[in-house]
Amino acid sequence: MSISTTETLSVETPDRPSLWNTSNLALGSLLLLVVTATPQLVCMPVTNDVSYYDLQTRTVMRGGVLYRDIVEPNFPGVVWVHLTIRGVFGWSTEVLRICDLILFGLTVTFLARFVSPVRFQLSFLLFLAYYSVSEWCHVQRDLWLLLPTAVALNLRWAQIRRCSEAHPPAKIIFLFALLEGLIWGTGVWLKPHIVFPALAVWLCSLTQSALRRHVFKDLAGLLTGGILVGVLGTGWLYFNGAWPWFLEMQLDWNREYLTDKTNNLQNYGYVVFSMVVRLFPYSFIHLAAIPTALALLIRQDPKRDTSDKLRLQLLSTLYLAWCLQVLLLQHPFDYVHFPPLLLGIVLLTFWIHCHRRFPRMLKTAAGSFVVLALICSPVTKPAYLKLWDDCLQQGSTGSIRNQLARIPFPDWEDMERVADYLRGQQAQDNEITCYSNDLVHLFLYLDLEPSTRYVYSHHHATYFPSKQPAIYKALRNSPQKYILTNLMTPGLLVSQAKEIGPEGPFSYPPAFPEDLKSNYPWNLPIAFRSGTLVVHQYPEKPIHKQTDTSTDKSTQPRSDEFSPRLKDAPPRE
Repeated sequence: MSISTTETLSVETPDRPSLWNTSNLALGSLLLLVVTATPQLVCMPVTNDVSYYDLQTRTVMRGGVLYRDIVEPNFPGVVWVHLTIRGVFGWSTEVLRICDLILFGLTVTFLARFVSPVRFQLSFLLFLAYYSVSEWCHVQRDLWLLLPTAVALNLRWAQIRRCSEAHPPAKIIFLFALLEGLIWGTGVWLKPHIVFPALAVWLCSLTQSALRRHVFKDLAGLLTGGILVGVLGTGWLYFNGAWPWFLEMQLDWNREYLTDKTNNLQNYGYVVFSMVVRLFPYSFIHLAAIPTALALLIRQDPKRDTSDKLRLQLLSTLYLAWCLQVLLLQHPFDYVHFPPLLLGIVLLTFWIHCHRRFPRMLKTAAGSFVVLALICSPVTKPAYLKLWDDCLQQGSTGSIRNQLARIPFPDWEDMERVADYLRGQQAQDNEITCYSNDLVHLFLYLDLEPSTRYVYSHHHATYFPSKQPAIYKALRNSPQKYILTNLMTPGLLVSQAKEIGPEGPFSYPPAFPEDLKSNYPWNLPIAFRSGTLVVHQYPEKPIHKQTDTSTDKSTQPRSDEFSPRLKDAPPRE
């Protein structure tokens, strides 16, 4: 649908009375939320993905080479963010969470600027969602990806308005398009999936006849900006020695990872479970946002302000394109599905504001959703609020993390006991293998290097079956002495995995599958156990028998290949 561009795009339309005239209430609620829930948010645990990126950051800071010395299937943008944060602010999880909160605040600021008449209402809803979801949605690339998206969306809107002027200078159009290209290009280094929403937004903007008259200058600027950022990132990879290893990961390993995704597209059961249960009630946003977005792209109220029409059109396009790439290109993880839910909230909030005759039933439904979100949110629970003072005084201890964690594994106090045991054994660099992903935090706790570059050894073998021989060879040839596992990895519930059997605390629980006890690493003797976490003692002679690496792929993955471990790194200070 083409919307004619008029001079109304060059100036902001004055705010008119809204059916949702609750700005003061929303602002007050937002301030109350930030004050009462931020200490708890900062003290929440981070996921194993976050610690894994910290390990990569530490490798680079000690002179190692990314992709060669530690496996990483993704683009290096997230490591650059960690390098900046860790290099400037230090290594605590609290610092990382504060930076994540700041980045999210900037994202909300730019999204609210795009729909300024409802900026306070939108800000409250987005922050409420952010504070309410699990730790798996925080400190993640997909959430950070919304920041360049929000900035670029505002730049696209400004470019449309600029082109609607009488005689816009060609140089100005090119330069602002270049700036937008730089922003989108920065997002690509975080996660290349952003290309699809970026392309969709640009194509949507071409519905404006004024922009079409300058399409070549606009496109040239966008491509130039994207290429410049691409050259800068490639230069970093080249001069740090990571370029050939990066290419190998993207052209070889990730092809197998994408094939795995294609072969499992029919597995929507976990997607539904994740969206409805873990992200409840926000998963219901799609039920309203998807048909609304489609309807807005087909036809809008002819009496609606032209400026509002175009903004709704851009938001609808961005939201639908983001949903499409999530469903078709990515694995069904919570942190992947959270950003499109936020975009759905932006779209619906602004649509409600623009709707001149909003039905009472839909108005009631919108209000009921906000009430339901408050009721379901952990931030309104007395137990959560009681931790406010403890978080300020104690910080992020194992006990506090256990109380704040939305997903109850790993047990952080058990993690500390395992760390104490390994310290007592005087474990050294390259002597520890974390078979279960959620134990990689211990490499940071103990300031030790992993046994091989395959830090996520189990999931590397699972998602890259053709690389299993290289992975197992590296493990057998490593100086590993301790193999760390989580008894929940084979699918046990927390209560089952923590149960003590008749053979004593340093044995498997009764519910542990008998057939696994003869497979690596479960066939290794147990040297220590705390709750669900187990330390296996690796024998002097390697055990060559390997387990079938098939597993429930609803847990979080990574990728890989064999090469020398980190050598000649600068010593720790």
